[in-house]
Amino acid sequence: PEYPGPETPLKLEIVNQRFVKAVINSGRRYSYEEAQSVIESVAKNSPFDLTIGLDAFDEAVISMDFMAKMLRKERFKKGAISFEKKEVRFKLDSDGSPIGVYFKESKDSNKLIEEFMLLANRTVAEHIFKLKVIDKESSAGKVAIPFPYRVHDQPDEDKLKPFTVFAKKYGHKFDTSTPEKIAESFNQLLLDAKGKPEQQVLEQLGIRTMAKAVYTVNDIGHYGLAFEHYCHFTSPIRRYPDVLVHRVLQSVLQGNTINDKKMEEKCKHCSERERAAMDCERAGNKYKQVEYLKDHLGEVFEGVISGVA
Repeated sequence: PEYPGPETPLKLEIVNQRFVKAVINSGRRYSYEEAQSVIESVAKNSPFDLTIGLDAFDEAVISMDFMAKMLRKERFKKGAISFEKKEVRFKLDSDGSPIGVYFKESKDSNKLIEEFMLLANRTVAEHIFKLKVIDKESSAGKVAIPFPYRVHDQPDEDKLKPFTVFAKKYGHKFDTSTPEKIAESFNQLLLDAKGKPEQQVLEQLGIRTMAKAVYTVNDIGHYGLAFEHYCHFTSPIRRYPDVLVHRVLQSVLQGNTINDKKMEEKCKHCSERERAAMDCERAGNKYKQVEYLKDHLGEVFEGVISGVA
Protein backbone atom coordinates (compact mmCIF):
# COMPACT_ATOMS: atom_id res chain seq x y z
CA PRO A 1 0.00 0.00 0.00
CA GLU A 2 1.04 3.59 -0.57
CA TYR A 3 1.50 6.10 2.20
CA PRO A 4 -1.83 7.68 3.15
CA GLY A 5 -2.67 10.50 0.75
CA PRO A 6 -5.70 12.80 0.84
CA GLU A 7 -7.91 10.14 -0.78
CA THR A 8 -6.83 7.23 1.44
CA PRO A 9 -9.95 5.76 3.11
CA LEU A 10 -9.78 5.83 6.90
CA LYS A 11 -10.59 2.33 8.12
CA LEU A 12 -8.15 1.81 10.98
CA GLU A 13 -9.84 0.32 14.02
CA ILE A 14 -8.80 -1.93 16.90
CA VAL A 15 -10.22 -5.41 16.31
CA ASN A 16 -8.74 -7.04 19.39
CA GLN A 17 -7.05 -5.98 22.61
CA ARG A 18 -5.56 -7.59 25.70
CA PHE A 19 -4.37 -6.15 29.00
CA VAL A 20 -1.71 -8.39 30.55
CA LYS A 21 1.40 -8.24 32.70
CA ALA A 22 4.12 -9.30 30.30
CA VAL A 23 7.84 -9.35 29.64
CA ILE A 24 8.98 -7.71 26.40
CA ASN A 25 11.31 -9.85 24.31
CA SER A 26 13.13 -7.15 22.34
CA GLY A 27 14.21 -8.51 18.95
CA ARG A 28 16.07 -5.40 17.92
CA ARG A 29 16.85 -1.96 19.31
CA TYR A 30 16.41 1.05 17.04
CA SER A 31 17.54 4.58 17.70
CA TYR A 32 15.15 7.24 16.34
CA GLU A 33 17.79 8.07 13.71
CA GLU A 34 18.04 4.43 12.55
CA ALA A 35 14.25 4.05 12.30
CA GLN A 36 14.06 7.38 10.45
CA SER A 37 16.62 6.27 7.85
CA VAL A 38 14.57 3.07 7.20
CA ILE A 39 11.38 5.15 6.77
CA GLU A 40 13.12 7.62 4.45
CA SER A 41 14.72 4.87 2.33
CA VAL A 42 11.30 3.34 1.64
CA ALA A 43 9.59 6.72 1.15
CA LYS A 44 11.93 7.26 -1.83
CA ASN A 45 10.67 3.99 -3.34
CA SER A 46 6.96 4.48 -2.54
CA PRO A 47 4.66 2.70 -3.43
CA PHE A 48 6.36 0.16 -1.17
CA ASP A 49 9.10 -1.68 -2.98
CA LEU A 50 10.06 -4.52 -0.67
CA THR A 51 12.77 -5.66 -3.05
CA ILE A 52 15.14 -3.04 -1.63
CA GLY A 53 16.46 -5.47 0.99
CA LEU A 54 14.36 -4.85 4.11
CA ASP A 55 14.54 -7.41 6.91
CA ALA A 56 11.51 -8.39 9.03
CA PHE A 57 12.29 -5.70 11.63
CA ASP A 58 12.55 -2.94 9.03
CA GLU A 59 9.28 -4.12 7.48
CA ALA A 60 7.64 -3.83 10.92
CA VAL A 61 8.91 -0.24 11.23
CA ILE A 62 7.46 0.59 7.79
CA SER A 63 4.08 -1.00 8.63
CA MET A 64 3.93 0.89 11.93
CA ASP A 65 4.89 4.15 10.21
CA PHE A 66 2.05 3.64 7.72
CA MET A 67 -0.44 2.95 10.53
CA ALA A 68 0.85 5.92 12.58
CA LYS A 69 0.27 8.26 9.61
CA MET A 70 -3.27 6.87 9.26
CA LEU A 71 -3.96 7.29 13.01
CA ARG A 72 -2.63 10.83 12.92
CA LYS A 73 -4.73 11.74 9.88
CA GLU A 74 -7.83 10.26 11.52
CA ARG A 75 -7.14 12.15 14.76
CA PHE A 76 -6.96 15.50 12.98
CA LYS A 77 -10.09 14.69 10.99
CA LYS A 78 -11.91 14.22 14.31
CA GLY A 79 -10.79 17.63 15.58
CA ALA A 80 -7.34 17.21 17.17
CA ILE A 81 -5.13 20.32 17.09
CA SER A 82 -1.71 20.05 15.46
CA PHE A 83 0.39 22.26 17.74
CA GLU A 84 4.00 21.18 17.33
CA LYS A 85 5.81 22.94 20.13
CA LYS A 86 9.46 23.62 19.33
CA GLU A 87 11.76 22.41 22.09
CA VAL A 88 15.01 24.28 22.69
CA ARG A 89 18.14 22.14 23.01
CA PHE A 90 21.74 23.11 23.80
CA LYS A 91 25.08 21.85 22.55
CA LEU A 92 27.31 21.66 25.63
CA ASP A 93 31.09 21.46 25.97
CA SER A 94 32.83 19.07 28.39
CA ASP A 95 32.21 21.52 31.27
CA GLY A 96 28.47 21.73 30.54
CA SER A 97 28.70 25.25 29.15
CA PRO A 98 26.43 25.94 26.13
CA ILE A 99 28.28 26.39 22.83
CA GLY A 100 25.19 26.25 20.58
CA VAL A 101 21.39 26.46 20.66
CA TYR A 102 19.02 24.60 18.32
CA PHE A 103 15.41 23.40 18.04
CA LYS A 104 14.66 19.70 18.47
CA GLU A 105 12.95 18.46 15.30
CA SER A 106 10.14 15.91 15.43
CA LYS A 107 10.46 13.49 12.49
CA ASP A 108 8.37 10.52 11.30
CA SER A 109 10.11 8.09 13.69
CA ASN A 110 9.23 10.35 16.67
CA LYS A 111 5.65 10.73 15.45
CA LEU A 112 5.36 6.96 15.00
CA ILE A 113 6.12 6.37 18.69
CA GLU A 114 3.89 9.29 19.68
CA GLU A 115 0.83 7.89 17.85
CA PHE A 116 1.14 4.40 19.34
CA MET A 117 1.67 5.84 22.82
CA LEU A 118 -1.47 7.96 22.36
CA LEU A 119 -3.32 4.84 21.24
CA ALA A 120 -2.15 2.83 24.28
CA ASN A 121 -3.08 5.66 26.66
CA ARG A 122 -6.50 6.09 25.06
CA THR A 123 -7.25 2.34 25.04
CA VAL A 124 -6.46 1.93 28.75
CA ALA A 125 -8.63 4.95 29.66
CA GLU A 126 -11.54 3.63 27.55
CA HIS A 127 -11.23 0.20 29.19
CA ILE A 128 -11.33 1.56 32.75
CA PHE A 129 -14.11 4.04 31.94
CA LYS A 130 -16.47 1.17 31.00
CA LEU A 131 -15.96 -0.62 34.31
CA LYS A 132 -17.76 -0.01 37.62
CA VAL A 133 -16.87 -0.76 41.22
CA ILE A 134 -19.20 -1.56 44.15
CA ASP A 135 -19.43 1.33 46.63
CA LYS A 136 -21.15 0.41 49.90
CA GLU A 137 -21.48 4.09 50.85
CA SER A 138 -23.31 5.00 47.64
CA SER A 139 -27.03 4.49 47.07
CA ALA A 140 -26.21 3.82 43.41
CA GLY A 141 -24.46 0.59 44.40
CA LYS A 142 -21.94 0.58 41.56
CA VAL A 143 -19.93 3.70 40.71
CA ALA A 144 -17.13 4.67 38.32
CA ILE A 145 -13.66 3.52 39.33
CA PRO A 146 -11.63 6.46 40.74
CA PHE A 147 -8.99 6.83 38.03
CA PRO A 148 -6.44 9.52 37.08
CA TYR A 149 -7.70 10.65 33.66
CA ARG A 150 -5.68 13.18 31.68
CA VAL A 151 -8.20 15.82 30.61
CA HIS A 152 -8.03 18.99 28.54
CA ASP A 153 -10.84 21.54 28.59
CA GLN A 154 -12.00 23.71 25.70
CA PRO A 155 -10.15 27.03 25.01
CA ASP A 156 -10.67 29.95 27.36
CA GLU A 157 -13.09 32.43 25.73
CA ASP A 158 -11.43 35.49 27.32
CA LYS A 159 -8.00 34.49 25.99
CA LEU A 160 -9.40 33.47 22.59
CA LYS A 161 -10.93 36.88 21.73
CA PRO A 162 -7.70 38.95 21.70
CA PHE A 163 -5.90 36.11 19.91
CA THR A 164 -8.45 36.02 17.06
CA VAL A 165 -8.11 39.83 16.68
CA PHE A 166 -4.31 39.46 16.55
CA ALA A 167 -4.48 36.58 14.03
CA LYS A 168 -6.86 38.63 11.84
CA LYS A 169 -4.16 41.29 11.42
CA TYR A 170 -2.11 38.65 9.59
CA GLY A 171 -5.11 37.67 7.45
CA HIS A 172 -6.12 34.54 9.40
CA LYS A 173 -9.86 34.05 9.89
CA PHE A 174 -11.20 32.34 13.01
CA ASP A 175 -14.56 30.63 13.46
CA THR A 176 -15.39 30.49 17.20
CA SER A 177 -18.99 29.28 16.81
CA THR A 178 -18.31 25.75 18.16
CA PRO A 179 -15.37 23.94 19.82
CA GLU A 180 -14.99 21.86 16.62
CA LYS A 181 -14.80 25.00 14.47
CA ILE A 182 -12.20 26.51 16.82
CA ALA A 183 -10.00 23.40 16.38
CA GLU A 184 -10.51 23.55 12.61
CA SER A 185 -9.55 27.24 12.54
CA PHE A 186 -6.43 26.60 14.63
CA ASN A 187 -5.25 23.84 12.28
CA GLN A 188 -5.88 26.03 9.20
CA LEU A 189 -4.01 28.93 10.81
CA LEU A 190 -1.02 26.71 11.70
CA LEU A 191 -0.96 25.41 8.13
CA ASP A 192 -1.25 28.87 6.54
CA ALA A 193 1.38 30.43 8.85
CA LYS A 194 3.99 27.70 8.28
CA GLY A 195 7.28 29.20 7.10
CA LYS A 196 6.04 32.79 7.47
CA PRO A 197 7.62 35.38 9.82
CA GLU A 198 4.58 35.33 12.13
CA GLN A 199 4.55 31.52 12.55
CA GLN A 200 6.37 31.35 15.89
CA VAL A 201 4.42 34.25 17.44
CA LEU A 202 1.04 32.81 16.41
CA GLU A 203 1.98 29.31 17.62
CA GLN A 204 3.14 30.60 21.02
CA LEU A 205 0.14 32.87 21.53
CA GLY A 206 -2.20 30.12 20.29
CA ILE A 207 -0.87 27.67 22.86
CA ARG A 208 -1.46 30.28 25.59
CA THR A 209 -5.19 30.48 24.71
CA MET A 210 -5.51 26.77 25.42
CA ALA A 211 -6.60 25.38 28.77
CA LYS A 212 -3.93 23.47 30.69
CA ALA A 213 -4.25 19.68 30.63
CA VAL A 214 -4.60 18.24 34.15
CA TYR A 215 -5.12 14.97 36.03
CA THR A 216 -8.55 14.36 37.55
CA VAL A 217 -11.13 11.62 38.21
CA ASN A 218 -13.73 13.77 36.37
CA ASP A 219 -13.46 12.46 32.82
CA ILE A 220 -14.41 15.40 30.56
CA GLY A 221 -12.26 14.19 27.65
CA HIS A 222 -9.20 15.67 25.94
CA TYR A 223 -10.04 18.58 23.63
CA GLY A 224 -6.58 19.01 22.06
CA LEU A 225 -6.30 15.32 21.11
CA ALA A 226 -10.01 14.93 20.26
CA PHE A 227 -10.30 11.89 22.57
CA GLU A 228 -13.34 11.17 24.75
CA HIS A 229 -11.19 9.24 27.26
CA TYR A 230 -7.45 9.61 27.86
CA CYS A 231 -4.85 8.88 30.54
CA HIS A 232 -1.08 8.66 30.96
CA PHE A 233 -0.11 4.99 31.02
CA THR A 234 3.05 4.61 28.93
CA SER A 235 5.77 6.14 31.14
CA PRO A 236 5.63 4.73 34.69
CA ILE A 237 9.42 4.94 35.09
CA ARG A 238 9.42 8.75 34.85
CA ARG A 239 5.91 10.01 35.58
CA TYR A 240 4.00 9.22 38.78
CA PRO A 241 0.41 9.46 37.37
CA ASP A 242 1.29 6.49 35.14
CA VAL A 243 2.15 4.48 38.27
CA LEU A 244 -1.33 5.30 39.64
CA VAL A 245 -2.86 4.14 36.34
CA HIS A 246 -0.85 0.89 36.43
CA ARG A 247 -2.01 0.18 39.99
CA VAL A 248 -5.68 0.58 39.06
CA LEU A 249 -5.30 -1.51 35.90
CA GLN A 250 -3.43 -4.24 37.78
CA SER A 251 -6.13 -4.32 40.47
CA VAL A 252 -8.77 -4.71 37.73
CA LEU A 253 -6.84 -7.59 36.15
CA GLN A 254 -6.62 -9.30 39.56
CA GLY A 255 -10.34 -8.83 40.20
CA ASN A 256 -9.96 -6.76 43.39
CA THR A 257 -10.47 -3.26 42.02
CA ILE A 258 -9.07 -0.36 44.03
CA ASN A 259 -11.74 2.12 45.13
CA ASP A 260 -9.33 4.89 46.12
CA LYS A 261 -11.32 7.72 47.75
CA LYS A 262 -8.19 9.93 47.76
CA MET A 263 -7.55 9.62 44.01
CA GLU A 264 -8.71 13.19 43.22
CA GLU A 265 -6.37 14.52 45.91
CA LYS A 266 -3.49 12.58 44.32
CA CYS A 267 -4.46 13.89 40.86
CA LYS A 268 -4.41 17.48 42.15
CA HIS A 269 -0.98 16.91 43.69
CA CYS A 270 0.36 15.44 40.40
CA SER A 271 -1.00 18.39 38.39
CA GLU A 272 0.68 20.84 40.81
CA ARG A 273 4.02 19.03 40.65
CA GLU A 274 3.81 18.90 36.85
CA ARG A 275 3.39 22.69 36.73
CA ALA A 276 6.34 23.12 39.12
CA ALA A 277 8.49 20.83 36.93
CA MET A 278 7.54 22.80 33.79
CA ASP A 279 8.42 26.09 35.51
CA CYS A 280 11.74 24.58 36.52
CA GLU A 281 12.42 23.41 32.96
CA ARG A 282 11.59 26.85 31.52
CA ALA A 283 13.85 28.54 34.09
CA GLY A 284 16.65 26.09 33.21
CA ASN A 285 16.28 26.83 29.50
CA LYS A 286 16.31 30.59 30.10
CA TYR A 287 19.39 30.25 32.30
CA LYS A 288 21.27 28.31 29.59
CA GLN A 289 20.21 30.82 26.92
CA VAL A 290 21.56 33.71 28.99
CA GLU A 291 24.73 31.73 29.74
CA TYR A 292 25.18 31.18 25.98
CA LEU A 293 24.67 34.88 25.20
CA LYS A 294 27.09 36.21 27.84
CA ASP A 295 29.96 35.51 25.43
CA HIS A 296 28.25 37.63 22.76
CA LEU A 297 27.94 40.94 24.62
CA GLY A 298 27.98 43.92 22.27
CA GLU A 299 26.99 41.87 19.20
CA VAL A 300 23.82 42.70 17.25
CA PHE A 301 21.24 40.03 16.38
CA GLU A 302 17.88 39.95 14.63
CA GLY A 303 15.00 39.09 16.97
CA VAL A 304 11.32 38.24 16.97
CA ILE A 305 8.89 39.89 19.40
CA SER A 306 6.86 36.95 20.67
CA GLY A 307 4.77 38.76 23.28
CA VAL A 308 4.17 42.07 25.02
CA ALA A 309 3.62 42.51 28.77
